[in-house]
Amino acid sequence: MYRYNQPPDEIRLPPELGLDVGPEADLVIAAWGQVVLGFTDAEDFIGELEDDFGLSEEDLKLAFETVLAVRRAQQASFGDDAKTSLNAAFADLNAGGILAIEGFSCCDECGTRDIWDYFSPEHPYRGYVFYHQADAEHLLDHGHVELTFGAALDQLMDPEEYGRLLPEGKQWWFEQVSTEFMRDEILPVLEAHQIKVNWNRDFNTRPMLENVDYYAEV
Repeated sequence: MYRYNQPPDEIRLPPELGLDVGPEADLVIAAWGQVVLGFTDAEDFIGELEDDFGLSEEDLKLAFETVLAVRRAQQASFGDDAKTSLNAAFADLNAGGILAIEGFSCCDECGTRDIWDYFSPEHPYRGYVFYHQADAEHLLDHGHVELTFGAALDQLMDPEEYGRLLPEGKQWWFEQVSTEFMRDEILPVLEAHQIKVNWNRDFNTRPMLENVDYYAEV
């Protein structure tokens, strides 16, 4: 696990929760697993664990907010140096007109659908790249992550040519142009940040980034 994601040596919950050492440790681990991913909404935490510890919603909220406060204090102590090569690469992609989001949506299917909500005349991105929340959890534990990507055909093709395409033609061109877009515009940015990419240049294969870390501010 990335060193900036390691919990402090000991996190203690308020004694009024009345927890024994074992359940307290389990609750801390559960809360830390959420805040280290960047989640700050206690309601989501409560919804997942309300039946596991025999605690009220108020007590679970107190536990979560205690751990969240510890995480924020820890991050404040890091200063401005706490970022990964992946953070930096995604920032450069966004600055270059490519929508790049870490830990976006719950899964690949939902992310691929919802990512287009970010596109508008005011934000004419040339394409997108993301990994989803389940990917982020895997990244925390294993140090590698797969990416989902796509190109904005209406930005990269002649508008008249794009308008003449049939739906099946649009899908074919989307896959072809997206593959080239990943190869020519996204890969060089990742590699400039010394990120190793394992990919067979096939649209239906998600590129894997190796030896990378996850970090999210809360």
